[in-house]
Amino acid sequence: MSVISSENLNKIICSSLSIINKDIINHGEITGYILYKMLECENRYTKQELMDFAMLGILHDIGLYKEPDVSKLKEFETRNPWAHSIYGFLFLKYLSPMQDKAENVLYHHLDYQLNSYVPQKYKHVVECLNFADKMDTFMHNTTHNMSTDYFVMNRNIKFSGHSMDLFLKAEAKYHITQHMKDGSYNDELAELFSQATLSESYKRGFLEMLIYSIDFRSEHTVIHTMATVSFARQLGKLMHLNSVDLSNLYYGALLHDIGKIAIPLEILESTSRLSDEEMRTMKAHVRITEMILEGKVNEEVVKIASRHHEKLDGSGYHRGLTEADLTLPQKIVAVADILSALYGKRSYKDSFDRTLIEKILNEDANHHKISREVVDCLFRNYDSVIATFEKEKNETIGIYLKIKEQFSVIMKEFEKFE
Repeated sequence: MSVISSENLNKIICSSLSIINKDIINHGEITGYILYKMLECENRYTKQELMDFAMLGILHDIGLYKEPDVSKLKEFETRNPWAHSIYGFLFLKYLSPMQDKAENVLYHHLDYQLNSYVPQKYKHVVECLNFADKMDTFMHNTTHNMSTDYFVMNRNIKFSGHSMDLFLKAEAKYHITQHMKDGSYNDELAELFSQATLSESYKRGFLEMLIYSIDFRSEHTVIHTMATVSFARQLGKLMHLNSVDLSNLYYGALLHDIGKIAIPLEILESTSRLSDEEMRTMKAHVRITEMILEGKVNEEVVKIASRHHEKLDGSGYHRGLTEADLTLPQKIVAVADILSALYGKRSYKDSFDRTLIEKILNEDANHHKISREVVDCLFRNYDSVIATFEKEKNETIGIYLKIKEQFSVIMKEFEKFE
């Protein structure tokens, strides 16, 4: 049974990233739509390939979310395009299922007159992506200083003449600009994604990518999610969950804190005890998680993700459920979430040792807050559970270090284009 459809996968990505900055993802959706229609007009790509390229266009500026102030979108797009292009490329290459197409993003701000630097295998899509990006910028031109004769004056300078001709052909056939103006381009994108047949590993890769993108705001949140997923998955296997429950458990743990994307960074990264008002804001992440996921992933995944702060005695949030309302996978994620919080380093605390962790979890189990069965299973296997997580964490940290190292190397290469 599929956890999420291809169409809903795109909806979750766009709705989540729009919470951080809707202008970036709106620009991405239109750019992806224009790129899709240009490539469709050539009648040389499969539906799967067209969907891949549409997604590439939607995420082409994902590197902008790395910037400390994403509100300065126009400034980064026009005055300093290399950093977000390079970071977006590396992010998609190493932390998404789009490794083979990610390099197109690297060159999407490179002027056509410098096209000799683009590897031959990417040139056509890069040219089309470059033009699609400029076309949306032009159509929403308010502060970019693009004159009305921009495309006439910059043919084969800023962009390729071939890509312009292809756009005009696609415009005549599909009425691209009209669909952009009336918003119906979203329906076309939805139809495209609904027709795609994506493997479960491909969809899982995009959801993992989405969680990694939260690192742009809070590294602690991402590491916490990694730990919760690892602990929950291991406990699920140790407690002999069936394959369907294990799959739901994995996705529920992966997505359980996606609502934190809407929580102010000063609260997420606070180094002091939260005030009552700040705590109410923090607790809202559970309801936001539920709102993001409802109707897009299967119901059990929504429940696992949104019930990780419920308690067996009804004292939890946000629904005040009791033990009778909670399934074993939901109880497992609740314990995994607490273990992750206690074991992990945060902005306000160091990692707790096993003795203290065992004391806290046993007290919660004794007071009928969390499952005694799950807690006992954890401490029977504690050393192996922690060792497995540490290995997985080190592998991920290795990827981050590789991204950082390659970013510096590529940035030096791109400085010659200043």
